[in-house]
Formats: sequence, C-alpha cells, structure tokens
Amino acid sequence: MSPPSWLEARFHLPTAQEGRALGRRLRREGALRLMQQGPEIISLWLQAYGLPARLMEVAAELGLDPPRTQVVQAADPAQAWSSPRPVPLGPGLSMAPAWMGLPASKKILVIDPGTAFGAGDHPSTLLNLELLALLTAGEWGELPPGPAADVGAGTGVLALALALRGKMAVMALDPDPASRRATARNRALNPLAGPLVSFALADHRALAGPCALVAANLPGPILKLAGPTMAQALLPGGWLVTSGFRREAGEDIIRFFEELGLTARARRSGGGWLALGLVKNT
Repeated sequence: MSPPSWLEARFHLPTAQEGRALGRRLRREGALRLMQQGPEIISLWLQAYGLPARLMEVAAELGLDPPRTQVVQAADPAQAWSSPRPVPLGPGLSMAPAWMGLPASKKILVIDPGTAFGAGDHPSTLLNLELLALLTAGEWGELPPGPAADVGAGTGVLALALALRGKMAVMALDPDPASRRATARNRALNPLAGPLVSFALADHRALAGPCALVAANLPGPILKLAGPTMAQALLPGGWLVTSGFRREAGEDIIRFFEELGLTARARRSGGGWLALGLVKNT
C-alpha cells in the first residue's frame, strides 16, 4: 500500500513581514504545517481534489502570485518534511542543492553553488526558471528550432534547465572564471543535461545568433547594456527570458525591449522580484 500524498505549496510575499497574516489565512484553510523562509511561506496540506485550484484562488484574493506546488509521498506530515525535498520550478522540473544528496534525473537539476554564486534559489533565479519550465513545456506555443544561450551564467543553472527540459544545445556565457568552474561542476552533476551545455569565458558581446531562446538573470543596468545584443541574436519568434530586477522596474524594462522589437508575453513575480518572457516580433 502506497503512503498518502501531501501537497507542498510555496507562496512568495512582497515582504517577509506579511508572513504572519498569510499564515493565519492558510491555517484557516486547513494547512497542516507552515514554515517561513524570508519572504516565502512553505505550507503542507493533505492532498485533496480541487486543492491546488483553491490555493490559487486564495493567492489571487490576497494579490499574490500562484503558489508553486509539488506532491510528496510520506506516511505522515512529520516524515513529509523530514526527508530532502527539491524545490519545484514548473512543469516537470525541480531543483536540489548538491548537499541534499539527491541524484539528478529527467525532472531534477542538482546544483552545487561553489563559493562565488548561490545555489540557484534566489527569487530572481527561481522566477526565471519557472518561466523557462513553462516555456519549454509549450505553455505559449512551440519555440522556433535553434540553440539557446544563458548570458551571465553564474552556476549554469539556467543553461542546464534549458538543456534538460528543452533538449536544446545551450551556450553559457560569463566573464568570471569562477563561473567556468561552477558550471563545469554542475555539468558533471547533471549527466542528462551537461553534454548539451558549452561554456565561454566571455560577456554578452560574444553571443552569436541565431538563437531560439536567450535566458539572462542580470541586474537592470547590465541587462540594458546587453539587451541590444541579445535582441539581435534572437530568431523571429524567439524568446528572451530575463530577471534580476525589482518588480517596480518592470514597466521600464518592458518599454526598453519594445524599442528593440520584443513584446512581453509572460511574467512571474515574487519576493519583490520580477521575471519577464519577451518574444521577438516576426
């Protein structure tokens, strides 16, 4: 007999101070366990028909983005949170830091942050990964055929996600030698995705198109510096998925890329950060 199913739902808040009010609401809705990590509330529920839809309604009522959810098999709530759990990113994709000891698979990326970069769990990175998971799952139609690029690769997590879920050849670009070392480690940790990822010790100026998709988790000023090159490298109908800036900067970023021939088609926000999916006009 299989153990019961529990649903884990992660809610992103504008600020950590709003966690108490959300926690009270989730308790009233039936949450069995709650844990706050900065501006994120992680909740555990007994799996039931219609529960994900109800949690989306709660988030909408409170002006929050839809929660990220995953199903956990365990005998009881205590056991459900006592074993390592990868972070859900989107359809068919989760991420686990290397210290969890979980093996990489068709659905799990394993990331070793090294010493110079995070483990891919910063809100701006997670939002970018969520859009990439949805995009490669066909949420907004088919991508044009072609390779992809990760500009400002850091640990290579965006490049590896594209390779794993999109089955795409990906060029990872970063001028920091620490990024080359971190990406090499993570390519080795993810044997299904690693062979599809190449690395160049360079910045955006080395980006050569045509690309079906470019991912970039960059602060606003650097994003604008690299923007024209990334836009030019995209195929017509290709996508730029970008993050690394605060939510209030979103409209300015959208206008900037509209002038370069891109249109915003998708967005995700959480913790005060924003990720955008922009498509190159045909």
